[in-house]
This record gives sequence, structure tokens and C-alpha cells, in this order.
Amino acid sequence: MKILLNYLKPYKSVVALALLLAAINQCFSMLDPYFFGNWGIDDLANHPFETGFFDKQKVFHRTGVRTQAGFIMDVLKFLGVLIGVAMVSRIAKAFQDYFGQIIVQKFGATIFTDGLRHSMGLPFSEFEDQRSGETLSVLTKVRTDTEKFIISFINVLFGILVGVIFVSIYSFSLHWSIMPIYVLGMILLSLLTSLLSRKIKRIQKTIVAETNALAGSTTESLRNIELVKSLGLKDQEVDRLNKNTFKILGLELRKVKSIRALSFVQGTFVNLLRQCIMLLLLWLVFRHRLTAGEVTTMLFYSFFIFGPLQELGNIILSYREAEASLINFDNLMKKPQELPPANPAHLGPIRSLAFQDVLFRHQTAHHNAIDHISFEAERGETIAFVGPSGSGKTTLMKLLVGLYRPKEGNIFYNGLDEKAIDFEDLRRQIGFVTQDTQLFAGTIRENLLFVNPIANEADLHEALEKASCLALLARAEKGMDTMIGEGGLKLSGGEKQRLSIARALLRKPSLLIFDEATSALDSLTEEDITRTIREISVNGQQITIMIAHRLSTIMHADRIYVLEKGVVAEMGTHAGLLAEKGLYYAMWRQQIGERKFASVNP
Repeated sequence: MKILLNYLKPYKSVVALALLLAAINQCFSMLDPYFFGNWGIDDLANHPFETGFFDKQKVFHRTGVRTQAGFIMDVLKFLGVLIGVAMVSRIAKAFQDYFGQIIVQKFGATIFTDGLRHSMGLPFSEFEDQRSGETLSVLTKVRTDTEKFIISFINVLFGILVGVIFVSIYSFSLHWSIMPIYVLGMILLSLLTSLLSRKIKRIQKTIVAETNALAGSTTESLRNIELVKSLGLKDQEVDRLNKNTFKILGLELRKVKSIRALSFVQGTFVNLLRQCIMLLLLWLVFRHRLTAGEVTTMLFYSFFIFGPLQELGNIILSYREAEASLINFDNLMKKPQELPPANPAHLGPIRSLAFQDVLFRHQTAHHNAIDHISFEAERGETIAFVGPSGSGKTTLMKLLVGLYRPKEGNIFYNGLDEKAIDFEDLRRQIGFVTQDTQLFAGTIRENLLFVNPIANEADLHEALEKASCLALLARAEKGMDTMIGEGGLKLSGGEKQRLSIARALLRKPSLLIFDEATSALDSLTEEDITRTIREISVNGQQITIMIAHRLSTIMHADRIYVLEKGVVAEMGTHAGLLAEKGLYYAMWRQQIGERKFASVNP
């Protein structure tokens, strides 16, 4: 619970105020039975026609006669006091709930945003190794469970503690033997509850883990709903997810059984304890140590104390849930972030980049994905990387943008080693166009401004024009304010790709990367997009890097690197590589076909 206390520390003044209000609420609530027993019963009910006092032996001594008018006046005073006590208690309760909500809302927002910020700063490999919904589930659950526990602590547990202190002082003032039974009973009940709740803790930890896994699986299924529905796999996928759902259901039912058993034991113990207290109180009446009103007050107090104590099982369950969620949150926060150098060198606009004997291997792999690759690129140049599947093209791209870090060798930007620069400084200068176009729900404008929120109208139109998106803009009813996707403009694959290119250009990037940007398009659309890419790369003032499977898209590149099993097998221009009749030649011949190849290369 150290994490919980650390996050509550900034709000300690509000917490203290909420606890003070809870104490006032509880104390004034317990004044009601006190006045009812001592004034209402012992004075007004038992002796309505006379006034007096009780001595140490609880014998009433008459001091005067009470008239009807006097009795009515005393009753009105009595009721006024009860109303005043209740009003103070209710006002304190209202402000207690208000400040309690302030605490949990601020606490929940802080712990969620801190967790989200930390998660976004984790190395890319962390996201490759887990489902996307799991992190969100951890953050959501820790917020919900801890908020529930904080409210339970302020409203119930702290109230019980204040009530115990109040009753202890009052009971001790009546007779020394009453307080030990209350204290001993509460200690035994707490120990019994703690012992029985250990099983609940183990079950809850399993439930949290299974719930996170289910959240990840469900997110994956919904993200790939097109594939699921297209192949008629809906029932199969529902059955797969339901296995986890019913597994969680079984655990929840086991938890319910444990909670009900705990509640039964608690209720039985509390009832036994209350009878023991009643026996003692009646014995003290017989010995002239208590009055009927004091017995009534103590009886009310037993309900005030032991009633909420029966909720201790739910509070402990809430604590166990919060504890399990905080452990998962702590494990997330302990994962090392992608930290920048202590004193990063200023990169400035990217003018050059170089790989120098770079090697990279995935954690679970037995072979190098990138094996001692070296190359250089200057501003204004276009270089391309091609090769069969598994040759290392995607890994190379992730090394370029810092998602992976080399195991050996060095990557230089403007002559500065990547270890000496802040990668956020680099990434702000990158324009990135991927094979799977990632557009967001919203308008065309919102999708463009996502990468450059300060771009003006002229910048937006310039980027759209360079990406050949003017026809798309003309088709959109509300121009750039047209919604994309469900309920809005439906885009073809080529239009999505052009919009992705426009978004990349809006950053005015120093490094422009096309990662198989046309491999999912038909031939005609591919030709149009390739023409657009060629115009951008030839006329641009940036370094353009193209990673492609289709060789027709990179014919204009200044240098083409052919990768095979993580190494550079060939390097040269399109014409030069064809002349060598190596791997590139074989790939080209295979892609364009024998007849077309003969006509293009007689």
C-alpha cells in the first residue's frame, strides 16, 4: 500500500479534512443514543413527574416536582437537542462525501495518467510481447479498485475506529469491565476476518490476471473483426473468449462462497459477542452500577460498532482487490522506460544518417535479424531496401526510428551516435508512411493535425496537393471537416494511402520513410501512388528511405540495398543491379513475368 500512500500524499490536507468530517459525523451520530438513554429514558420516561439525580449506586434522588408545562418544555428541549445533533451529523456527512469524491477523482486521474505516461515511454519491445488491451485493463482496474477502497476506508473503517474510541471512553466512565469486552471482541473479530480473507486474496490475484488476459483477447478480436466476420469465425471466437469468461465466473463464484462463509462466521461471532455484552450490562444493573437508560445507550452502541464491523469482510475484500491491482500497477511502473541520455546533444535538422556495422537480434531468436549492415544517406538522396520476406527490412525500419536499439555497431544522425541524442528530437523530424494505413476516427483535418497540431490552412492544402489528395478533397462534402469512416466518408485503399502521405508531409520531415507503402494496393493505384512518391522524393529536401517488396516502386532510388537473411547481398542502382543478374535480377524477373521482362530487357 506504499504506492497508495504516495499518491495520496499531495492531497493529504483534503484527506485530513475528510477524516475530520467523518469523525464529527460519527461522534454526533453517537450522541443521539447518549441523550436518548440518559435524558429520554432515565429522566423523562422513568421519572416524568419529578426531577432529580442518580448517585453512585444508581439510586434516583428526587429534588422537585415536574409540572405538565415543565414536562412539555423538557421534552421540546430534548427533541431540539436530538434534531441539532442529527443536523450537525448530516451536514458533516454531506461535506465528508463531497471531499471524499474530490480525493478519489483526483487520485484516480493521477494514477491513471501516470501509468499511461509511463506505458507510452516503455520500449517498443514491451508492446510486441503483450496484447494491447492488457495495459489499459491494468490502469482501469487499479483506478476503480483503489477508489472503491478509499471510499470504504473513509466512510466505514475510519468511522468504526472513531466509534470504538467514543464507546471505549463512555463505557469506561460507566464501569471498567465493559470496555475490555468491546476491545477484546473487536480484536478477535479482526484476527478472524484477516485469517479467513487470505483465501480471498489468492483468488482475487488470479481473477485480476485472468481479467487482464481476457481484456487483451477481446481487444484483439474486436480490432480484427473484419477478418473474424469475413471467415465466418464469429461463433468460434465467441466460444474462445467465453472459455476465459466462464473461467473468471468460476473464480468469482469461489470468491462469493468464501465471502459468504466469512460473513456467516462474522455474524455468528458478533451475535455471540453482543449477548455476552448484554449479560454483563444486565448484571451491572442488578448490582446497581447502571441505569436502564445507560443499558439502552450501550445496546445502541453495540449496533453502531458491531453492525459496521460485519462489513469488515467487504472492506477487506475491497482492500485485497486494491492490493492485487496495485501490485500489477507497480510491476508496470517498474518496467524500465526508454530514457534519453543524461545530457543529450542537440541534433538539429537531419542532414545525414549512417549505419556502421549494425547488428540486431530479437530476444527469442537464434539468428541475427540484422547482421553487420553498413550504409550512408545524405539530404536529397533516396535509398531503398528490398529483399524477400524475413530478410530484415521491417527490423531495419524499426532501428531507423529508434524502436529497436542495435546490439552491436552504431547508428549516426548528423555524425552523432544515437546513444548521445534524444530520440524524441529525431522522431519529431520523421514522416512515416506504412503499409497498414493507420487513420483515426474523426475528420480529415483532425487526422492531418494529429502529427502537427500547429499547422495552418495553407500548410494543410500544400500537403494534400503534394500527396495528390485534391480529388479526395473535392469528393468530400464538408472538405477537410468531413468525417472519415463509419457515418462519414468511405475511403479506398489508395485514398487512405494518399492521406497518410499528406499527413507525413505536413510535418515537413527531414527523414521520410515509406515502409512498403504500396504493397497492399492494386496495380493501377500502386502506379499512381508510386508516381506521387517519386515526385516527393526527387523534389524533396529530405532523406527518403523506401522499404519495399514490389521493385517497381523503387526503380528511381539513388541506391538500392538488397537484403538477404539480414545482410546486404547487393547494392547499386536499378539498372546496375539488373546487369549483375544476382538476387535483385531474379526478384525483378519473377515479379514482372517472363514475357514482360523480355520486352523491357530485350
